[in-house]
Amino acid sequence: MLNCSIIQTQHIKLLFLDSDYAESGDKDRTFFAFKQILLIILKIVCYYAPQTLPLECKLNGKPGTMKHSYLTITLLAAALAGCAPKEQKVTIEAGNIKVTATDTNRGASEVRAILERDKAYVDSIKSPVLGEAAVALEKFIPESPLMNFAADALMQMAQQHSNRKIDIAITNKGGLRSNIAAGTITFGDIYNVFTFENRLAFLTLNGEQLTQLCKEIAKAGGEAISGMRLVITKEGGLVDAAVDGKPIEPQTEYRIATLDYLSQGNDNLTTLAQGTDLEITSHLLRDLMVEYIKKETADGRRIDAACDGRITIKE
Repeated sequence: MLNCSIIQTQHIKLLFLDSDYAESGDKDRTFFAFKQILLIILKIVCYYAPQTLPLECKLNGKPGTMKHSYLTITLLAAALAGCAPKEQKVTIEAGNIKVTATDTNRGASEVRAILERDKAYVDSIKSPVLGEAAVALEKFIPESPLMNFAADALMQMAQQHSNRKIDIAITNKGGLRSNIAAGTITFGDIYNVFTFENRLAFLTLNGEQLTQLCKEIAKAGGEAISGMRLVITKEGGLVDAAVDGKPIEPQTEYRIATLDYLSQGNDNLTTLAQGTDLEITSHLLRDLMVEYIKKETADGRRIDAACDGRITIKE
């Protein structure tokens, strides 16, 4: 290991090198710890030291006979060369390039073939018809047809994938990324709404925690809920909350179906992170929606949803 102390004088005395060969008489000098940054220190030296001044170096040899040696000048010269500016001649030519029809069509057929191939693949995934929407499913607050459809479908599908009674289903309106027009519903339509890879999750809250969650929903101006009803104010306050038509009991436990993302307390629904008996499944929300629509279609029903007063604003 080498340690280096730099002293700048009229002659720019440099580099007292302390190594395994250091003389015992020089041990009282102050040396800077030096390991892998020798080159950086030397570059600093050569930056501040005028190149026209003589450099006097002192190397402490083990026998103590190599004082005022210039053996380190070679190392300094290498560092100096490294930090000296390099000049490189660059020629830049500018001008107008004439673009012809031949140029613009060059390779177009190959590119078109790639795009058509990929479009055909994407269309084969997005185009299958799942069912039919009786009305336009749109998103707005405090509740909307799209939000109610998503929450009710989540409630029904969650119950099918759980051996426990589900009291409430909650998803966030921010996760609904598009509306669904009235008429044919394709897989592409569902993908446009449920774009995230969110998975079905279950958790349990007691009544006190659920009331706090309802306050967070009220503050957000409403979320997609199923199984309970809320009365909120325009300012985001909670007036009343009920589950299955009954007031929330503080010590009662409520089983909730939601998303893995929300179960972590995201999107300002922080109370969900306090849930117990957390179970995150492998079921994607998007797949559950597809399964729900297919089942409704098989039973001869169109997808229908409306605002039903599950979240109302007290005037």
